[in-house]
Amino acid sequence: MRYQSAVSMLVLLLVACCMGKRPPRGFEPVGHAPGRLSGQDVDESNTDDMYFCPEKVKKGTSALDTLPQLKIEHKIDSRKKRSRTDVSLVTQLSFERLYMLEGQCAVWSGVISAAVYIALVDGKAVTVELNSNQDPHLTPMDYVREKFEEFHRVTEKKSMCKLDLQLVSQTVESVWLSALYPVNAMRNRAIANARTDVILLLDVDFWPAAELSELMQQPGKYDSLLKAVNSGSAIVLPAFETGDSGDIGVEVAREAVLGGKDTAAMMFWDGRIKPFHTDRYKAGHRATDFRKWLTAAHPYRIRYEEGFEPYVLVARKFVPWTDERFVGYRKNKVVHLLHLSNLGLQFVVHPGAFVVHSPHPRARTWKVTHTTGLWDQLADLYRDVKEGLEGNNYIPASMYSCRNHVIGPIIPQIRHISEWTSEES
Repeated sequence: MRYQSAVSMLVLLLVACCMGKRPPRGFEPVGHAPGRLSGQDVDESNTDDMYFCPEKVKKGTSALDTLPQLKIEHKIDSRKKRSRTDVSLVTQLSFERLYMLEGQCAVWSGVISAAVYIALVDGKAVTVELNSNQDPHLTPMDYVREKFEEFHRVTEKKSMCKLDLQLVSQTVESVWLSALYPVNAMRNRAIANARTDVILLLDVDFWPAAELSELMQQPGKYDSLLKAVNSGSAIVLPAFETGDSGDIGVEVAREAVLGGKDTAAMMFWDGRIKPFHTDRYKAGHRATDFRKWLTAAHPYRIRYEEGFEPYVLVARKFVPWTDERFVGYRKNKVVHLLHLSNLGLQFVVHPGAFVVHSPHPRARTWKVTHTTGLWDQLADLYRDVKEGLEGNNYIPASMYSCRNHVIGPIIPQIRHISEWTSEES
C-alpha cells in the first residue's frame, strides 16, 4: 500500500470524500459475467481484470491514499458442475478464518464466492494460527499459497459447496496495522466474482440453514425466488446467535442449521439461541420481527430502519459496490444496507430460512479500530455518506467504481408479487 505513513493513512482514509452525481434512471448495472453450467471451463481472468479502474492508480489521484490497494494473488474456481438454480453465497474473510469457511461449505450446496485476505509486511504474509487471534508472525507467501490451494482441494472434496476462491493481498507498514481489515474492499472482490443471478450476502461467521440451498435446487422454488428478487425484494434471513460463546455454542449453531426452522424455534424458546445482537445493538436486526417469524407460514414485508443490517438474498444486478473507505470494525455493513434501502429495495422476511452465528475469538481488528481512533472517525464518515444519500449525490468509493460500473441501477417503482409478500400488520 502506498500510504505516506501509518498516521497519514488513518487520517486520509477517513476524511477523503469520494462523492459524485448519481447515475440517471436506467443506468447500466454492475457488469455481469454469465454463470457457467460446466465446471470444466476455467476462467483465467480475475475480478480486477474485469472491473479495476486504471485511472484511479494514476499518480496524484486520491484513491491511492484513501482506498485499500489490494492485489489478487491467486484465484481457484470450483470444478463441480454448475446449475441454473445455483445461488452464490458471497463472503469474505482473513486467512486465519478459513476454518469458518469450511463450516459454511458443510451446510451450503450452492456456490460460495469467497475472498480471502492476507496482509503483507516486507513481502511476507502476516499470519496467525487457524482458529486463533494470537501472536501474528511473518510467513513466506509461497507457504500461504500452498495452504490456500490445499484448503480448496480438501474442502471441495469433502463438502457440498462449489467453492470459488480468491486470495487477496495488501502491503501494509507494520504487523500492528495488518489488523485493519479492509472489509468492504474484500466484499467487493467477492461480489464481483459471483456469477449467479441471485446472491446471498453473508459474513463468514454465520451458517445458513442447510435446507435453504437444498430448496433452491428445486426449479419451482428457485424461479419463485428469482422473480421476487428481480422485482426488487431483498429477502431477509433472520439472524440468531447462541447463548454459549465457546465450543458448546458452535455445536448449538450446527444443530440449529441442520435441524431447520422447527428445531431453531424450539432452541429459541429454551434459550439456546437468541436474535443476533439485539441486546447490544437493537437496530441491527430488530426490524426482522423474530417473534412473528417463529410462527410465520408466509413471507412478510418489513420496514427498513436506520442501522438495520440483515443478511439478504438479492438480485446481483441490484447490488452496488460497498464503500471501501470503511476499514476495520464499524458501520461497514450498515452503510451498504442503508444504500440498498435508498436505492429502493424492499425487505421481505423469508418464512423458513435463517442463519446462525458460529462463536469465535474476537478479531484483532476490533482492538486496533479503537486504539487508532478510527472508531469515532468511521462514525463521522457514516454521517457524510448519509448526507450524500439525502442529497442524491452519493457514489460508493471503490477501486471498481469506474465509468459504467459505479453503482447498481436505480430501481423502478416496485410491485411485489403476492407469493413473496403479505400485507404489513
